[in-house]
Amino acid sequence: MMDKIFKALMLAAAFATVAVSCAKYESEDNLTSQKRIREAWMRVNLGEVIDADENGLYVLEKNVGKGKAIGDTAFCFVNYTVKDLDGNYKTYTTEELARKMGTYSNAKYYSPTVFQMGKFKLYTPVENLVKGLREGGHVSFLLPPDATTYDYPKDLKKYYKSSGNDGTKPDLSENYLYDMTVVKVVDDMEKYQIDLLEQYANKYYGGVDSIEKGFYMVKIKENPTEKDSITTSSSIDVRYIGKLLDGFCFDTNIADSAKVYGLYKLSNSYDALSVTYQQNGYSTSSTGETKDMSVTGFDLIAFLEAQGVDLSGVTSYTLAASDGYSSEVAVADISDGLWLCTANKGEALETVMSAVPGGTTGAMVKDLLTVTLNYGEAESDAAAAAEGEYVPVDASAD
Repeated sequence: MMDKIFKALMLAAAFATVAVSCAKYESEDNLTSQKRIREAWMRVNLGEVIDADENGLYVLEKNVGKGKAIGDTAFCFVNYTVKDLDGNYKTYTTEELARKMGTYSNAKYYSPTVFQMGKFKLYTPVENLVKGLREGGHVSFLLPPDATTYDYPKDLKKYYKSSGNDGTKPDLSENYLYDMTVVKVVDDMEKYQIDLLEQYANKYYGGVDSIEKGFYMVKIKENPTEKDSITTSSSIDVRYIGKLLDGFCFDTNIADSAKVYGLYKLSNSYDALSVTYQQNGYSTSSTGETKDMSVTGFDLIAFLEAQGVDLSGVTSYTLAASDGYSSEVAVADISDGLWLCTANKGEALETVMSAVPGGTTGAMVKDLLTVTLNYGEAESDAAAAAEGEYVPVDASAD
């Protein structure tokens, strides 16, 4: 009897070994295949197979640069391109290349992408390489799939493990060629942006002072009657044009202006924005239902669009808190933006809170950690690598 049990256990152990080995073989098979592919590419394009650096990347060209050093939490403005090994561009940031590729659009803002160090906006091996550069530096490298990992700290590793990947598993399945140039390095983003606003106000608004920190207002035309005053709970219609400081128009609800700036779409509504004015805040609604809000923050959707992120395929946003709670908000339920708030009713929040004006309270997620963009159709691996599949949220963000 013991002999039979022993044999059964041996058989079970052997089966388990085979099963584990097979799983490991399947995992290693793609990495091995990608290794052969990149080595063949190197022989053809470089004349030899080069070794990976200490980060697991294959550096093809590197110029450290002579400008400002990149600190552990610095914001880096980076122009970059991503190509597959056949030379096909997967993504890029410059207008010049977009025009060359025949993909230029007036509605897209071409500018360096901002990556903050230490916030997992880049794969850890890539961030380590970038941190070795300085302002004005340039590097081109081959990114193998086994280097598409994140070195999350313990608390974040536990969180991401629950979503299926704690950062140790390769995020991509193919080799890609990256070319990155560090255009600018900023240590204090808030000060940098305030300085830009002050310079703009001095140049175009005659040095007008801000009415709140980072907020300037100039009355271009004023109605010289008593009707100019807006009383509490008044319903007003607003026409607007949203521009960046360099003049790029990222949004407007004026049809003629949309045509001028190349943003016009037949499918868009160019009705006035209906706002119910509140003394301590505002509320907006496309359904007639209003909810009083008094928050300080910014509209994430408008911000992403201003950065050139294509949101046309997004069907919903998943809002995840640090304690694991999450809420999914459909795009159809967002009429006036997805706000990331740093203050509520005049009181500063210790962590970021999300809110959708005029929407469900389910969109109000406290201690917000990430916002995931859910697309109707799957993005390519390269696009996911460059743009990021989620937006990490930081309480100090503006």
